[in-house]
Amino acid sequence: MAWNWRVERTVWDLGLGSAVGALAGCSSALFLYLLERVIATREHHTWLLFALPVLGAASAWLYHRWGGESERGGALILDEVVDFRGRVPVRMAPLVLAGTLLTHLGGGSAGREGTAIQMGAGLATGLGRLRWRWLGLNASRQRLLLMAGVSGGFGALFGTPAAGAVFGMEVITIGLLRYEGLLVCAAASFAGDGVCRLLGAHHAHWRPAAPPLDGLLGLKLLAFAVPAALVAGAFAETTHRLAAWTRARLPHPCLRAFAGGCAVILLALAFRTPDYLNLGTVWLPRVLDAPGPVPGWAFLLKFLFTAVTLGFGFKGGEVTPLFVIGALLGAALAPVLGMPVPFAAAVGYVTVFAAASNTPLASLIMGVELFGAAFAGPLVLTCFLAYVLVGHRGIYGGHRVHTPKMGV
Repeated sequence: MAWNWRVERTVWDLGLGSAVGALAGCSSALFLYLLERVIATREHHTWLLFALPVLGAASAWLYHRWGGESERGGALILDEVVDFRGRVPVRMAPLVLAGTLLTHLGGGSAGREGTAIQMGAGLATGLGRLRWRWLGLNASRQRLLLMAGVSGGFGALFGTPAAGAVFGMEVITIGLLRYEGLLVCAAASFAGDGVCRLLGAHHAHWRPAAPPLDGLLGLKLLAFAVPAALVAGAFAETTHRLAAWTRARLPHPCLRAFAGGCAVILLALAFRTPDYLNLGTVWLPRVLDAPGPVPGWAFLLKFLFTAVTLGFGFKGGEVTPLFVIGALLGAALAPVLGMPVPFAAAVGYVTVFAAASNTPLASLIMGVELFGAAFAGPLVLTCFLAYVLVGHRGIYGGHRVHTPKMGV
């Protein structure tokens, strides 16, 4: 009996996980294609920046009219995995897709992972509501489908399936890795990545050189983890507090988004550059591929643009801007610490995200997938220390603490 149960559970995990991953891969491929077109349109028609307030208000109206619980985004998904009540609506997928595209059409400084994760979870919810008895979709298994949706969306969007598999288990609760999702999350992430690539999605991968890890470099990396944790914690605190402040003073979401669009326009005009708009990935080749002169304060401006965009309620996500912020922080600190710029930028790229998301294991694996195995040792030092130093702050408002961090 026990053997039959294990076989049945394994088949269920691999089969349903792959199905969720395929859905996430299709939606991510569509999203990446549309996002590329939208950003190219914004860059070709620079006047679209001045439409950002109206585009933001339109996105807010869509959520106000049809969003319901979808407005809580990733926090709702995390809550549902911990305490499943069936509150994640299927319409979360098209709503977050439309909202994110509107944000980027006007040049809002936001990310894209929140969209992929919410689409994956929304589509997983749709699958979980099928009334086919042979699927055995009780509350516990629907929780697993939500975790699979998170993994599938992350793995497909960034082309990092191993990291995506762990991310869906690690991101839910601080200090707890949910091993019950091991097979279903792995199946979803690898299937999502495979389908997304099959549909023509391309992911940027860099191979900066990593110097040999010795005692001196280890001390430098530990020192680097401190400002990385400070930046990650400050980003999380700033976005959450600004969002609370704007909700209190501008209760109507349309008015709030309109004001936020105006604020982003003023920032763009003040600094006279479009490089901090949208994802901000224009900076990455400059520090990871062929290093050139980059202002030492560039990470602060990307921080500011993104915090304002998200704090006023625009849709998208935080992760890709955090990658950019971390890479620019690494480039700024490289001369101070005596490290090569591409190496420090790659370490910052991963470490700031690890601390801000409270996912050091997934981030470590992602760094190896993106930059190569030579980065495993350096990233263990920086990601784990930054994870502890940042405390229980993080970009995901729905985080719960299972095991307090050392020294907290």
